[in-house]
Amino acid sequence: MIKIHEPSEEQLRFSFLIKEVVLASKSENRKALLEKGGTRVIQVITNADENKIGDSAEEKVLNIAKAKMDAYLNSPFFRPNMVAISADTMVLFSSSLIGKAKDREEAKRMLESFSSNEQKVISASCIYIPKKGLKHITDTSAVIFKSLSDSEIEEYLDTGDWIEAAGAYRLQRNGYKIVDRIEGDWHNIVGLPLKKINDYISSL
Repeated sequence: MIKIHEPSEEQLRFSFLIKEVVLASKSENRKALLEKGGTRVIQVITNADENKIGDSAEEKVLNIAKAKMDAYLNSPFFRPNMVAISADTMVLFSSSLIGKAKDREEAKRMLESFSSNEQKVISASCIYIPKKGLKHITDTSAVIFKSLSDSEIEEYLDTGDWIEAAGAYRLQRNGYKIVDRIEGDWHNIVGLPLKKINDYISSL
């Protein structure tokens, strides 16, 4: 399903498992994703190294999530008795990792290239659980775009959704209007591999 009614089953499941969490990420989308299920989110923004380092796309995204978690664990804001999550999300398209557009023109070029094409969205997360340590999780979902006209792209850009969004779109806002279908976890595309996170926590 391209657009879901929130809170979703996975959002509610997470809130059942975790009542309060530290989010080591500046992403308001991830914060909202967890809050809509009912979890209290304490957001901590750290100055992590977000350089793309690694041999594969998955490794590069995961290394940024790890850097965010490391920065939090070594910060004065670290709460050793609370669950913490860090994450990063990137788009893999034509063998290249795509992050956020620096301006509207770059966002337009991104969307023009996505038109009628498929891309992979990779989200990685590091989870700190007291007395259990760290767990690293990655997930990949596919997004297949509609054939987009110039006017449709301009109309979408006018929404401002492209700002600070990997791949210049947000599925949970107006992005579903320019997408034909998705394959995989919807939450992963929004920014957290939530189903895999829930499965891991449930297994403890």
